[in-house]
Amino acid sequence: MAKTIANVLVGTATLYVRQPNDALAEWSITQYQAGTHSVKLYKGGTGNDGSTHLEIIPPAGITMTAWTAAIANNSFYHFCEALSANWIQMEFRFEDPNSEAWAEITAVPMQTYLGTGAWVKQTLANNTDCGYGGHTEIGTSFFVWGPLTDANLVETAITGLDGAACAPEDWILSRVRLELWESAPERTCYVDTVEIMGVTYTIEPGGTAPALSLSSPFEEVGYTEDGVVMEYSSEQSDIMVHEETFPIGSALTKEGIKITCNMAEASLSNMNNAMAGGVLSGTKITFGDGVNKTMNLKIEGTNPAGFLRAIHVPSAVADGTVGMSYKKGEKTIVPVSFKVLKTQNSPACTIVDNAA
Repeated sequence: MAKTIANVLVGTATLYVRQPNDALAEWSITQYQAGTHSVKLYKGGTGNDGSTHLEIIPPAGITMTAWTAAIANNSFYHFCEALSANWIQMEFRFEDPNSEAWAEITAVPMQTYLGTGAWVKQTLANNTDCGYGGHTEIGTSFFVWGPLTDANLVETAITGLDGAACAPEDWILSRVRLELWESAPERTCYVDTVEIMGVTYTIEPGGTAPALSLSSPFEEVGYTEDGVVMEYSSEQSDIMVHEETFPIGSALTKEGIKITCNMAEASLSNMNNAMAGGVLSGTKITFGDGVNKTMNLKIEGTNPAGFLRAIHVPSAVADGTVGMSYKKGEKTIVPVSFKVLKTQNSPACTIVDNAA
C-alpha cells in the first residue's frame, strides 16, 4: 500500500454510556430488507422514555416549504415483532439559519400498530398523525398535534404565533430520525431502506445514508484526562503435527476488548458507571448488594476521510480498580475500564465508518 498522509488519523473521540441497558440501537444481520444489514431498535419496557433511533443528516437546502409539499416522498421499511405497541416514528427537525428558531415534526403512523413479523414499507401521507413543536423566531414555544390534512399546516401554526416575523419557507431540514420513544412495552423492531424527499438511502454500515448514526438515551462522560483507549486482545493455539516444525494452523481460542478512559468530570453518574457494584439512587451510591450492572457503550470520532466513525458495544461491564484522589489544587480523575461482553445474535463490537 502506498504511503498516504490522508490515512493517518489524528483527533479525539467521545465516549457515551447507557445504563441501565434497556434501550439499544445497533447493526443487525438477523433481519434485513435489502443488502446484508438493518438497524435493530430495542426498548426493554422499563426506564424513562427517550429517543432510541437511527439518524440521517440529509443534504443541505431542503426547506420546510418543500417538505410540506412532498410528504408522500418520505418512507421507510420496518420489521416489527407481532405485538401491539407504539412503534417507529419519523422525526424531521428544521432550523432557521437566521435565528434560534427550530421545529421538530414527528410523524407517528404506527401508534398502537400490531406488528406483522414481516417487512412492510411505511409511506407518510397528508393524513398521517403528527405532533410538532419547537421555538419560533420571536422566542415563543409551540406544540400542535393532528393529522397533516393540510400540507401547509405546520407553517400555518408557526406563522400564527409569530405573525409577520416568521418566514418558515427559509427553515432548513437538519436531521431525520427513525425512532422508538416510549419505554413500554418491551419490543424489538428492525429498520431498513429509508426514503427522504424522494431520495432512497441504503441502511448499511458505510452505506449511502449521509452522516448515519445510531443512538439511544446515552449519557456523555464529558471531558477526559487523556482521551479514550480501545484495546483488542486475542489468544491463539497452534495446531502442530509431528512431521512439521512450524504450526500448520492456528485456532483462535479467546478474544477480548477493553475500553478505558480517565474521566475528568467527577459526577456521581460517572463514578457509578466506573464502579461495577455501585447502585446510584438520587444523590448517593451504595455498595454491597452483589450488583454487576451491564451497559451499552458508544464511541464517536472522525475517520481519516473526515466522516463519522462509530464504535458500538451492545453489552459491557465496568472492570478493574477505581482509585480517585482528592488533593488540594488537583482535579479528581475518575478512571474507568469496561470489559466487552458477547450477546446472543449480535456482534460484541461493531466499528463503522460512514461513507458520507
